[in-house]
Amino acid sequence: MMKIKIMPKKEKGVAALPVILLISGIIMELVAASAFLAFSFSSGSFGTVLASEALFGARTGAEDGIYRIIKNNYPSSYNLTVSSGSHTVTIDVTVEKDPLGVCTCLGSGCCYRVRSTGRVLFRERKVEAIMSVDQNTREIKKESFKEIEL
Repeated sequence: MMKIKIMPKKEKGVAALPVILLISGIIMELVAASAFLAFSFSSGSFGTVLASEALFGARTGAEDGIYRIIKNNYPSSYNLTVSSGSHTVTIDVTVEKDPLGVCTCLGSGCCYRVRSTGRVLFRERKVEAIMSVDQNTREIKKESFKEIEL
């Protein structure tokens, strides 16, 4: 008859520590690799392409806001979505009439400020356009059209 050897209480959890360390090491390696990939995408040529697409989307949103001001049919804020190839550009546009509250901008018409934000994946760019609009003729005089810091 065969005897079964029972391990003493001290040796029962000996294998648990190396297994836990091995699994946590594998998880840490996966996290480090994904962080490296995210960094290389954001700082490499792929990130540059995404940033230029986001800037193009922001400019497009600002021009759309200006067009809606000319037509005198603009909401205070709206969203646009444009698909270009494999990427989708999300554009948030806000239009403010008379941000100073005086409705005089360089002596003629009301001031309008259009702010547009373009987003592609993890890149984001913002453009601001300030203009004066004659309320009778709908003539627009652009005062500034520039990219602003986020």
